[in-house]
This record gives sequence, structure tokens and C-alpha cells, in this order.
Amino acid sequence: MLRRIELIHPAEKTTLPDDSIGFFPAIKLGLMGSINPKIVEAWSDKLRGPGKRQSGIRRNARFYFTELGWKEVGRKVVKACQQVGQEYRVIKVKEGTVNVVWRDRHYGLEVAAQPRKRRHNRR
Repeated sequence: MLRRIELIHPAEKTTLPDDSIGFFPAIKLGLMGSINPKIVEAWSDKLRGPGKRQSGIRRNARFYFTELGWKEVGRKVVKACQQVGQEYRVIKVKEGTVNVVWRDRHYGLEVAAQPRKRRHNRR
């Protein structure tokens, strides 16, 4: 089982400098989208990500925690989110349902995965 934490930033209405009302839609980001120091501190020294040599990972790849990564890092990130009031959701996928394109061989805490290509049933 692989797990991913998405941080949810709710929609906002704000008054812009020209007294008009600006609307910012809700967005969902991965851990890199966090600006809260407590959340960043919970994962920043633990996760390595791919180096420059493996930078050929496509844009549709998402980073997931392995079981070990979830125990060592993911739970701490969730706890930090709860402490600061950051909305989040945990997405779980089975490893066989995604195409793993990168694996952290040194620590074994994270993987990068892409959705599997769909097969079309053409006649």
C-alpha cells in the first residue's frame, strides 16, 4: 500500500488593492506546497527525492510513501497538519495499480508513481 498526503487550501475571497473582490479557487498540493514551517520540518530532512541524474520523471508522476515511509515520516506530517489546522487528505493506492518509475533505494521511504495506461477495447 502506498500513501500520499495532499494539502488542501480552501477557496478564498479577498479584497484586492483596487477595492475589487478577488476569488482564489481551492487547490490541492503535495508536500512541496506547504508554507507552514511545522509541516516542512516534519518531512524536509527525511525525504530525498530523485537526484539530478533521475530527473527524467514525467510531470504526471506523484510521490507516495512506502509502508516504512508512512511509519517514519507520513504520520509525523499528518500530526503537524493537525496541530496547525492544515486541511489534508490521505490517498491510498495499491502498488500494482500504478506504474512505479522511481524508488528510494537508500532509505526506502518513498516512490514516484504514474497512473497506468488504460487499455482500449477496440473492435
